[in-house]
Amino acid sequence: MSNDTTPRKGIHALIYRDALGIDFSNRGISARVTEVTVVGPGIDPIFPPTEERPAVRIVKRENPGGTVYHAEPLPTEDEPAPWYMFVGAFIFSSDSRFRESIDFYGAVPLHDRRE
Repeated sequence: MSNDTTPRKGIHALIYRDALGIDFSNRGISARVTEVTVVGPGIDPIFPPTEERPAVRIVKRENPGGTVYHAEPLPTEDEPAPWYMFVGAFIFSSDSRFRESIDFYGAVPLHDRRE
């Protein structure tokens, strides 16, 4: 939703990943942590991102089949916006502000693998 790379405050969400514990993310954030801080438009600024809960943003894309959402880490200031891929991890929060920011109730794919 936003291309701003400045970490802001947001809300916490849990990372759900493969039950076997295999890291398909190529050392992405889902390999290191179990929670994230969702920042961006439509998210109330409550908690700052930390090493244990790094910042991610919700990306909204319009496709011929409808609206698609995914989450991705914020790029650092010293790198161009990388291309992230989905590896089977999802984020979810029972906080109603999370649901309001994505217009549906459910988990959002986490794209945190890059090569």
